[in-house]
Amino acid sequence: MEGFSNSIALIGEMIPPKISGVENIINLTVQTIVIGLWGTIIGSFISLPVGFLSARNTSPNLLIYYIFRGLVTFLRSIPELLYALVLVVSFGIGPLPGIIALAISTVGLLGKFYSEAIESVDTRPLEALRATGSHSIQVFRYAIIPQILPSFVGYNLYLLDHNIRVAIVLGVVGAGGLGIELFSQIRSFNYPQVGGILVVILIVVSIIDRLSAKLRNDIYQYKLLAYHTKTKDVMVLVTIFILSLLSLKFLPIDTSELINGFKNLLPLLGDFLKLDFSELKTYLMLMLETIAIALTGTTIAVLLSVQLGMLMARNLVNNAFITNLLREMVNFLRAIPELVLALIFVSAVGLGPFAGVLAIALHTTGFLAKFYSEIVEDLDYRPIEALEAVGARLIQTIRHAIIPMILPLFNSYNLYILDRNVRAATVMGVVGAGGIGFELVMRIKLFEFDKVSAMILVIVFTLLIIDYFSAYLRRRFM
Repeated sequence: MEGFSNSIALIGEMIPPKISGVENIINLTVQTIVIGLWGTIIGSFISLPVGFLSARNTSPNLLIYYIFRGLVTFLRSIPELLYALVLVVSFGIGPLPGIIALAISTVGLLGKFYSEAIESVDTRPLEALRATGSHSIQVFRYAIIPQILPSFVGYNLYLLDHNIRVAIVLGVVGAGGLGIELFSQIRSFNYPQVGGILVVILIVVSIIDRLSAKLRNDIYQYKLLAYHTKTKDVMVLVTIFILSLLSLKFLPIDTSELINGFKNLLPLLGDFLKLDFSELKTYLMLMLETIAIALTGTTIAVLLSVQLGMLMARNLVNNAFITNLLREMVNFLRAIPELVLALIFVSAVGLGPFAGVLAIALHTTGFLAKFYSEIVEDLDYRPIEALEAVGARLIQTIRHAIIPMILPLFNSYNLYILDRNVRAATVMGVVGAGGIGFELVMRIKLFEFDKVSAMILVIVFTLLIIDYFSAYLRRRFM
């Protein structure tokens, strides 16, 4: 309760938000977007061959398939912030570590998406072309690409949206962008400026979220990438390419920095391979605390989101003011990254796992409330009308008509979010919000990379177990 009052007081200090050094804030904001953009571009190019080699129906043989599938799984298991932490040691503070970290993470995520899209293609066009004597390149060009291209573009847009959000957070560890300024202002207790930066983050994320959603919707409805719009598609791709090249001027990177960074990275990789498990018990206890942070934050979020989701559903609440107000509040919670919220809560409630729980709870509420409201709005309305026709109250309608229909999907989303939150909780300690992240940062600062690699393996194996168990439960519930 004391922490709650401190949080309210801290929010009060951010009002009214102020922005001093507008030009610097604009430059850092653009730099954040460019870091996310180039991390996505580089990762996408690498992901293309990785996706085909990790798909069972296009991989040359089983050995290559298992090698690349394992690589994709491993890269996806490590949070972006951990990559950035290590890369900042090698390349120094700046946007370059952020771009490389996002590129590596993108390979893990897009490699999985690409391989699943490739494995789900309709095989009949492939068989038809092979029956006419077409060779592999022709089959690939005329049977596979037309099927997978819309999905691939949609995945890239999703990853671009995701990576720009993550790029904000990477600045907390010195990997460039707006996060560096935010962390600096919080440490200086300049809370009006913090409020101004949060407003900028909210505006940028909201614009990108809406733009990305609009483009993905157009793609899936075949308004883009259709045969009759080839000229338009080429113009869009050329425009993106030109803007990407122009955006490089916002990245203060030179070739020598890149070369020296890789030279510094090679000795670190040697230290990583030594693996010191002498404090394994400590790492396991910290990992349990990390899981507890994620589980507690997710539980709080579920309890809040069920109520918000019902009130946001337009087919249950016939009041546009309430639904729109709640939707904007939920959009705000979803737009602010959990690590940024953790930074604020550490200032309000002090160091420790409680700040991490609050950050995950609020950020997850933004996601789950949106998911829940969409599920409720897409329900079969006939059972609801039947109960309303016999005079059932709203509570009775929810209990006997809505809950039985939505419960399986709710459980599926909850398991997915819990899986995601365990990954997020592993880096909460970077800002002092509990879990294994704090110990990880301390070991990196002390250059004890043999212990860092042992902790990363503990994190990876834990996440893989949770990922497998969560997938198993989702299959059971669905």
